[in-house]
Amino acid sequence: MAYTTKKSLLEAICRGDEISWHEFYGTYRPLIVVRGRDYKLSDTEINELVQAVMLRFFNRSKTFLYDRSRGKFRDYLGVMIYHCALNIIRQRPRNEVGYDGIEILEPENDQDRWRREWQLHILSMAMKQLKLRLEDSTFQAFELYAVQGEDPAVVARFLRIPVGMVYVAKSRALALLRKIVRELQEEE
Repeated sequence: MAYTTKKSLLEAICRGDEISWHEFYGTYRPLIVVRGRDYKLSDTEINELVQAVMLRFFNRSKTFLYDRSRGKFRDYLGVMIYHCALNIIRQRPRNEVGYDGIEILEPENDQDRWRREWQLHILSMAMKQLKLRLEDSTFQAFELYAVQGEDPAVVARFLRIPVGMVYVAKSRALALLRKIVRELQEEE
């Protein structure tokens, strides 16, 4: 299963395919939640943001045509999240704490932040795919040594493998991770 928004996934959504909607929701909900926190929304408002973005895209999906020449889907989604968040903030009562003091990012700064969030999102999806593509012991060695920074000798003892295999696991996993990230970025 792919974790990015491929043209085929968008087309399936436009046809009303429920499985594709489930995949789309599962993929983008965490990203929308992070953006809601960036905009300092409450938990209730973040849930409202997720629903607003999904509903807006659902309503537009009936006529949505993905045209790569007009831009990337991630930028389209980012703008949609931004406007939905603004609408939620504007609906706050004027005397509510946070109404006047909310710091909405300027569009250029917001786009920079959105791109960083998107890159983290891609990395997270790549790590999930990496875990599926590697043997458990190889992934564990990579995660413990390269991601968590554990000493290679400690990792080797814990996994009951030679220290050299920890280094090999890191090398193989990094090469595959780079490949997965490239694939995901090409799909977007």
